[in-house]
Amino acid sequence: WMTIRQYMTYTQAFYPTWDTAYADSLVSQFTLDTSQKIKNLSRGQRAKVGLLMALAYKPDLLLFDEPSSGLDPVVRRDMLGAIVRTIAEEGRTVMLSSHLLDEVERVADTIVMIHEGRIILSDAMEQIRADFHKFTLRLEAAAETPPALPGMLSCEGGPLEWSMVCKQDINQLKHAATDMNAQIVDLANPTLDDIFVANVKREHRT
Repeated sequence: WMTIRQYMTYTQAFYPTWDTAYADSLVSQFTLDTSQKIKNLSRGQRAKVGLLMALAYKPDLLLFDEPSSGLDPVVRRDMLGAIVRTIAEEGRTVMLSSHLLDEVERVADTIVMIHEGRIILSDAMEQIRADFHKFTLRLEAAAETPPALPGMLSCEGGPLEWSMVCKQDINQLKHAATDMNAQIVDLANPTLDDIFVANVKREHRT
């Protein structure tokens, strides 16, 4: 039965650290009409109201479990932008659980990947970008089985070109490729999706 404004006033009473100016800026940023009743809001609008309430009293630690699941791209962008600003401008700690790894990649500085209840990767995002490489290995002679490169997590294609994701120093990979009369081409940083899939494939092989 409450309007957004009434809900804000109600919630504010429980938090001495509530920042009214910041809350109003989030209302504007999320283009919310505070005279609307919450029961009449769309799913995306309700998600924005929930995020507003979580951010406005400025807690030291924020926990988000699939915050943008099922929301349209515009709402997801707005919510992610608010979370990014919270981290960048205010230095607060945010723990985010999500299956949308492209979103995680944009905001996280530390990554923990879990598959079937087990941690398969835990590291700083900067280190992950340095350690993992995605590329095509171009051979001079056809190979029916994947060439063995150090740190290889996944390999597809053949017989002359193999798409790979490896966790290894790039110079060592280039030396190994040279030793087998091959070239590394189309070198790029894999996405978190690429890395997750590659790690899961490795788990299934072992």
